[in-house]
Amino acid sequence: MNKFMRITFGVAALALAASAMAQVTPDPAPDRFDAADTNHDGKVDRAEYDGFVAELVLLYDTDRDGKLSRAEVATARDPSKFDVIDANHDESLVFGEVAAFSDNDFKVMDANGDGVIDREESKRGK
Repeated sequence: MNKFMRITFGVAALALAASAMAQVTPDPAPDRFDAADTNHDGKVDRAEYDGFVAELVLLYDTDRDGKLSRAEVATARDPSKFDVIDANHDESLVFGEVAAFSDNDFKVMDANGDGVIDREESKRGK
């Protein structure tokens, strides 16, 4: 095969590969409400909320030591809450501290007190 043909086939193969790669797009990450609403009923009840919080704690605990450091939550939605959540001020968050904070957080977001957070209530909690 001559040099021209190899180059032509090479360019065609690259174009085909680029076209195929352009067509493969990953699914976008679900928004927080959709991720928490595990039964997809348009509401997040207390059990769903607690499960979502527990999953977040596991996700952020990158060194798997059972607690969250300030560095581990640096990429969280609102890392400024660290000092509020750290009730004993030991510079780490254990699950009990996160659970206590999330209990209050749920009550605040459940503006109408019906025991669930709907999408509109979740927007106010941002």
